[in-house]
Amino acid sequence: MNNAIVDAFLNGSVTSTTLMVNGAAAEHAAALAAQYPALGVGLHFNITLGRPIADAGSVKSLVDEYGFFYPRSVLARRLLCRLVSTSELRRELNAQFARMQALGLRATHIDSHQHLHVFPACFDVVAALCAAQQIPIRMPWILNPAGAQPTARKRLKQAVLKAMLWRNRRRWRGRLRWNSGLGSIFDLGAVPATLTAAHYRQVLAAADGDLFELMVHPARDALELVGLTRIGDFSEREWRFLMSGDLLGVINELGLTRGNYSDIPI
Repeated sequence: MNNAIVDAFLNGSVTSTTLMVNGAAAEHAAALAAQYPALGVGLHFNITLGRPIADAGSVKSLVDEYGFFYPRSVLARRLLCRLVSTSELRRELNAQFARMQALGLRATHIDSHQHLHVFPACFDVVAALCAAQQIPIRMPWILNPAGAQPTARKRLKQAVLKAMLWRNRRRWRGRLRWNSGLGSIFDLGAVPATLTAAHYRQVLAAADGDLFELMVHPARDALELVGLTRIGDFSEREWRFLMSGDLLGVINELGLTRGNYSDIPI
């Protein structure tokens, strides 16, 4: 996946990425990023996959009996039920931030794996660090492209997400910088079997505000992502589309300017 991101960056289709510092390929990713300083790299705060950077015994509310992070569904319930320690969230976030610095990278922003930081208890911890470091945070805004047909389940998730976004924005407005929109092919509903410029045009045409992030998940080979995600096949197809150059045509057609989170004004 690291190489696929660099491929798309060199092709001009990707300008920003995000690093999961507790991943097996973190050092390789950091070495690649050092070669391409124009590629923005944020911290992908991860508390749902693998092991923590902090000592597992010091973040007990985040891990199971074997010292692994709880899966997203379990951790989400624990966050909603207030079973996750705020001080332990802060400890793990600080450990991951320090790890990124040790890898020689300055985070352009902070987001999170599976958008877990949208949960208020987690958001406040991440937002406080972003404010202290004077870096933006990614807001996982809801996008509703024309013609999209979300399932009933997705509409319910969007309603919950909207409520948390409203709370987070109200609490931190004026103290924090963030993107004004976020979207991906998944916002179209059923993922197309063949990705075309029309699909990305549909997403970008619905972009809100002037700081929109088009989220992509490129991978050269679906097998690279076995055990990490269920979208391996899609990621390989998306890498091929990004390498076609067609996305640049859509960006130019819509009069958009490419950038990364470091371009968000202070």
